[in-house]
Amino acid sequence: MEKDLDALSRKVAIALMDKNYTMATAEECTCGLLGACIASQVYAQRWYKGSIVTYTEEMAGKLLEVPQYTIERNDFVSSQVAQQMALTALYKFDVNICTCVVGYVEGYGSDNVPAGEAQICVAKLDEKGSVSFKYKKLKMVGKSKADNIELCLEEALHSTLEHIIGE
Repeated sequence: MEKDLDALSRKVAIALMDKNYTMATAEECTCGLLGACIASQVYAQRWYKGSIVTYTEEMAGKLLEVPQYTIERNDFVSSQVAQQMALTALYKFDVNICTCVVGYVEGYGSDNVPAGEAQICVAKLDEKGSVSFKYKKLKMVGKSKADNIELCLEEALHSTLEHIIGE
């Protein structure tokens, strides 16, 4: 799977360079690994600006301005929280693309969201200043934490690539 992640990261890098876009990531359950995949590509410093990693609700609130009421109303692992995290990082890093991943990748969930569920949100700022979003909900059943994280990375890279090229 590592080769797949590298190949996907390379495709994302090429698409970003072709469009002259810049990118950032906002991560929770992937703990900075999505940013590491992206940053491992050649000339990444030209188009990758960084990542904000928040492993707790508290830090998502402080660093990515996710309101507590959004978490309470929707759950931490929700499209609403992922969107807020992606949007805040998009503007903080002043980039065209920001990909966010949040999820319960271990054997526990919440009252509203089961274990093995993740949300991906890719925010894209166009040349007119409008932001569009691409969402993906993942259900990871019967897999290990490492396998779930790897699936999150793969799906986040796929979603990012699709949103860059307009699919």
